[in-house]
Amino acid sequence: MSKRETNYPHTISFRLTDAAWLRVAQQIEDTELTAHEWCRLAVLEKLNRDHGLSKSERILFEQFARGQFLVTQGFQLLAEDKLTPEEWMKYRRAANNRIAEIAAQALELHTKNNGQSR
Repeated sequence: MSKRETNYPHTISFRLTDAAWLRVAQQIEDTELTAHEWCRLAVLEKLNRDHGLSKSERILFEQFARGQFLVTQGFQLLAEDKLTPEEWMKYRRAANNRIAEIAAQALELHTKNNGQSR
């Protein structure tokens, strides 16, 4: 059985200065990644607009975004003195039904706030 689970038929290579190589080495210091693996992941992350999340990472991100949405809406309702059990249930249902949309909006806002183009 081969060591890699994924076939990588294409190779990209490039040179680094000593300073850049040291920065890569510092990034991988406490990981099990090689410099080559780290660089591959960095390229793939950039191709995915810095949002190349695995399935499990996406699930976690969606839950965090959902939680942020609920906290924000809950505080707004409290500030306006409009928080009722019925209103809160409405927001909870909306958060459950629109979780992918809420996560997409959070990523879009992050991209916009960090000056990255889509």
